[in-house]
Amino acid sequence: MKIVGRDVDELFYNVAKELINSPLCSPRDLKTKEIIKAELVVQEPKYCVVSNGARNLSLKYLGGELDWYLSGDKSIDKISEYSSFWEKIADLNREVNSNYGEIIFKQKLENFDNNQYSWVLDKLFEDKYSRKALINFNQPKHKSNTNDFVCATSAHYMIRDNKLISIVDMRSNDLIFGFSYDFPFFSYLHQNLFLDLKEKYADLELGEAYHDANSLHVYERHFNLIEKIVKEYELNNPKSKTLDELGLFKKL
Repeated sequence: MKIVGRDVDELFYNVAKELINSPLCSPRDLKTKEIIKAELVVQEPKYCVVSNGARNLSLKYLGGELDWYLSGDKSIDKISEYSSFWEKIADLNREVNSNYGEIIFKQKLENFDNNQYSWVLDKLFEDKYSRKALINFNQPKHKSNTNDFVCATSAHYMIRDNKLISIVDMRSNDLIFGFSYDFPFFSYLHQNLFLDLKEKYADLELGEAYHDANSLHVYERHFNLIEKIVKEYELNNPKSKTLDELGLFKKL
């Protein structure tokens, strides 16, 4: 199912409308409403922070999570100051797999003398139309008895029609606590790659962001919330914020 929004708030509203009438399923005996193979498209991905008052996104947590990702630290000592969620899925060493920054910036590739962010830049500097500019998240080593099985599978970047397109694939994404914080981070990554690539391609433009989830869902405790999100959007037409205007954008 393809769902489009100009900014992330319009997309959030359109997704919430679809989820209200979506079928039920119960992974881990937790009742959810679910869309299978959701292809989400944000046409202006700089506008990546949800402003819908019914969602009431925590900007403090968003900033803390972004700083934690950029630290590349698998320890939850810092991020758990903002949310107790991470305590529930950490291992005995108080570490998790899902620090995306650790995967992108700290892990060195076996046959490439740098990290995955550099790999993406290298491939697109070599060939403007490359199809190899890929970041892998969920890895074979994550297939163990862990409480933190990484949700993102890949992020792929391509330049077409002189625009840098971002395509993020998720095996699983909760709309409320997952997508609304995940999308700003992936937009942050998209924007940084765009700025780096403009050093070679001066007239490059920022293209659409595709965010594809094999299971896009909302848990039973949020069934009423998605109805409130729809009503709030129809009443007040909230406009999404950029990371820059919130003081959260930092050039890598």
